Amino acid sequence: MASRKSLFNIRTALRHESNTDYIDDIEEYSSGSLRPVLFVFYTLETVLNMLCMGFHVTGFQAIQLDQFGWEEQAMASFYLVIFYVFMALTLFQSINICTGHTPTITLELIKTSAATVAFLAVSLGTMWDAERQFYMFGHDPEQEHSSTKYINYEPVHPFFVYMRSQSISALACSVLYLLHTCLMFDYKLTQKRSNSDESYMPISLFVFGRWVHTKLETYEWFKEFSSNDYIRV
Repeated sequence: MASRKSLFNIRTALRHESNTDYIDDIEEYSSGSLRPVLFVFYTLETVLNMLCMGFHVTGFQAIQLDQFGWEEQAMASFYLVIFYVFMALTLFQSINICTGHTPTITLELIKTSAATVAFLAVSLGTMWDAERQFYMFGHDPEQEHSSTKYINYEPVHPFFVYMRSQSISALACSVLYLLHTCLMFDYKLTQKRSNSDESYMPISLFVFGRWVHTKLETYEWFKEFSSNDYIRV
């Protein structure tokens, strides 16, 4: 009976220490490994950021910027800055976890939330600009065809094709950042509650599903990458 009481006191003390010594670092959590999942998100976010930047630069190479006022040019530069900043941040974060450093959940939440709002604003702003600037690049078929002949309307200016592509890619990037934010928020809540309630199980994280994750765990490099230890480069 005395041994049971002592064991219960030890478990209670350990639970109390885990609650008071709660740290926001990912390495303090015990459920699974978040590092490979973050790397997948970073890779997808970088690719979509580069896609947005490619559409933006290619689109403005098809026109003369002198046709726009300073407000339109400032907005175009603002879009480019957003693409570049978040792409650079994501690349540095990817290098950070690949070298074994530990990111913080709070920083992840701030960055992904800001990116979600920023890319959604870029997507909506691009469509708004396309609606306002459509008359500047519209083709007038009446100048090439008579009014009595069937008119086959020419396609819109290539600039608007790039604007549409930029808007779609920015919206996809915003959705990806939103998914990243929801995952980090859920992970933070479940890990915090699991420290205070032993019956509350944290979420399980897998890279491209349980089957793929199980296959990857057969490789030593993936086990080392999934661990919370520092990685020697």
